[in-house]
Amino acid sequence: MMSTATTAIPQDPRNRDARVEDYLNDKFQTLGDLESLDEILNAVQTQQSQLRTQLQSAETRAEKARAAASEHSHNLLIQAQLFQQNQDDIDRRLQATTSSDTVQDAAAKFESSMEKLHRLDVAEGYVSLILHVHQLSDEAREGIQKDPKLALAPYNKLQRVSKELKSRHREMEDVAVHLVGYVEKTTGLLWDEMKNCLSGQFGEVLSKINWPTVSADVSNAPGFGKAFEKLLVLQEPGIETGLEDNPLLPMEVLVKPLELRFRYHFEGDRQTNRIDKPEWFLAHLSSLVTTYTPFLLSAIQPLLTSSANPKIAQRDAVNEFITALLPVLRRKIHHLLPQILDQAQLLSHFIHEMIKFDTELREVFGYMPYGCTDGEWKGVTHEVLVVEGGFVGWIKVEKECQYLHSSLVRVELMGNLIVALSRYHNILDAEDAWIIDYESVEPKETKPTRSAIRLRDLLETVTERYRPLTSFTQRLRFLIDIQISVLDQYHDRLRSSVEAFKMLSSSIARAVQGTSKEEVQSLTGIGGLERLCKVYGSAMFMENCMRDWGEDIFFLEIWEELQERARKAQQNNATQNLAGTMNVQEVASLTSSAVTSGEEDGALFDETAGSYKALRTTTEDMIIDLLIRSIKEELRGYSKITLWSSITSDPSTPSTISPEMVQPATATNTFLSFLFKSVAPAVFKRIYRKFAAGIQNYLWDNILMRNQFSLAGGKQFTTDVGELLNISGRYIEDPEGSMKRVRAACLLLTLEDGQEEVKLGLKEVVHRVFEDNDKARGILEELGLVGCVNTSEVRGVLQRRVEAWA
Repeated sequence: MMSTATTAIPQDPRNRDARVEDYLNDKFQTLGDLESLDEILNAVQTQQSQLRTQLQSAETRAEKARAAASEHSHNLLIQAQLFQQNQDDIDRRLQATTSSDTVQDAAAKFESSMEKLHRLDVAEGYVSLILHVHQLSDEAREGIQKDPKLALAPYNKLQRVSKELKSRHREMEDVAVHLVGYVEKTTGLLWDEMKNCLSGQFGEVLSKINWPTVSADVSNAPGFGKAFEKLLVLQEPGIETGLEDNPLLPMEVLVKPLELRFRYHFEGDRQTNRIDKPEWFLAHLSSLVTTYTPFLLSAIQPLLTSSANPKIAQRDAVNEFITALLPVLRRKIHHLLPQILDQAQLLSHFIHEMIKFDTELREVFGYMPYGCTDGEWKGVTHEVLVVEGGFVGWIKVEKECQYLHSSLVRVELMGNLIVALSRYHNILDAEDAWIIDYESVEPKETKPTRSAIRLRDLLETVTERYRPLTSFTQRLRFLIDIQISVLDQYHDRLRSSVEAFKMLSSSIARAVQGTSKEEVQSLTGIGGLERLCKVYGSAMFMENCMRDWGEDIFFLEIWEELQERARKAQQNNATQNLAGTMNVQEVASLTSSAVTSGEEDGALFDETAGSYKALRTTTEDMIIDLLIRSIKEELRGYSKITLWSSITSDPSTPSTISPEMVQPATATNTFLSFLFKSVAPAVFKRIYRKFAAGIQNYLWDNILMRNQFSLAGGKQFTTDVGELLNISGRYIEDPEGSMKRVRAACLLLTLEDGQEEVKLGLKEVVHRVFEDNDKARGILEELGLVGCVNTSEVRGVLQRRVEAWA
């Protein structure tokens, strides 16, 4: 058995640990180092103890980490199992609930159920709102029996609900049409119920005082004032929101029996209802005001004055009574107008009586509607027929006739005026209104239509009608209200024709609207040209007429006085009226801007003539566009020729044009022939230059620059172009002046080599043109092409010559 020492330290050096050997060799290099042996042993033991402690600590932490990881994995596994169990449970429940075979089907049915539930929620909201509306309505009905103020609170809430609902309805893109309509209808019916309730109470009081007898005495009915005030209280919210021009509710009740009496006499089968006697019903209304003025002043005015609301206390009882009577008159007027509108004599008489009635209300009764912002009442006629729309023809007549009567101009003159204005409409309605009149103007003038000729005669007749008048205001009103107004209407008619032509001639519009063959013919070719020339000639004719009228001594006198008055008005007050209710700026906008600018070279018809000039310019551009589009369409077949380089013929120039050029040449002759006899020479030249430029550009871009030409092909092209120029030469001098570029191209395409009479041959021209720019410009001078084409265009044409590069 071996000893312990032998076991711990082997004697054989080969079995030692290399690191131990290194350590011992390092620490014990000499015999003196053995003295520190104990110290080294203690240090090694201490270090060994520390390492053992660290190892135990690390093993403990590792064990805890392994235990935590194991526990976390176990927990995740449990959660996954629970989730799967829950998912399976949900699937089973959905399947059991919906009896669906798949989860997707179950989800779809579940969504349907949720949609139904949402609808139920919406329906519940609808019902709640309707219940709230009914509750407010019931509160208002209960309150109106006791005090109108108690009814107004729920009624105002109901109005706010209606407005808010309508506002949200618009924001939500009209999703609650029926609900909004129901609430609005309920609000309106509630107002009618409250008004009828209080009106009925006031009507019962009126019956006690024997209204509408002249002997009516409010002392016989102590509740008169209270019933009157209740209606005012009910109306106060409307008055506060700016509805001052509506009749007061108690006044409506007062007028009700009078309205029934009026309708009995003047709207039924009674002999008093005659269309030739408007003075009868107007006199009846005047007599009502006269008869009941004492009652109004003694019984009604104190009630109005004692009101706590200043917008009621400031009102005049007689004025409010007249305001309540005016709807009766409006109703009668609207029934009467259609019966007399086409009868000048009855219409004239009616106007006369209406203006007399307006004057009587102003001067006799001092009538001025409460809240009139203009400071002056314009009269029943203006209110009904102008503000409310009325009949267009009647509005026109009314404007002139009201002024004439207020100015004490004779009724006979007014009747003649009405006849003249009716002639204007007859002019436009005539079958030959839009036929070009070649006989009524000089041969070298642009030809107008017969409607323009007749309109000139009509306006000159009107001038003669009011030439004897000495009043500046009367003259200016005639000018503005009749002549300029008629000219504006005629201008609008011409402009609408141009706009319609522009819209219908659009290819998109034709495709969308399904334009008929007849309409297409009236929009293209000679039909379209004639249609535009009618507008052009009429516009130019009326423009020239206005220029001539501006130099007439009669209109010069009006113009000079207008400028003088305008200067004075601007010095004092720029808003001062010059003619009726028209101030300086308004008159200037209808006559001439020189009225306000102070320029001397102005005339009465400047603005109107300017609008006709603008229309004429637009129409001229459309004529040019039509001509160019039409000729391009005709040249389309010609542009498809591709064999210019292979054409061969004898050396002489071809005597006939290409078959494809026949139709374009014929169309050109048709267009120019019609245009030559329809417009003035200066206009024809202007249009022809642009028309020829359009042909030239088309020939250059679509034929010259897209094909190669032999000498024979160049000669054929030259012959074809020459045909167009020959046709143009029948109507205008020097037609080549508008197609210089194409003529220069024709010369270059027909250059030859080997001819003694030709100074420059094709080869030499090509050599010098492409050698440098200076020599190219020299060639242009020698060939006489300076100002016709530039060097780059010459090179472009020569590149098309086959022989130049052979």
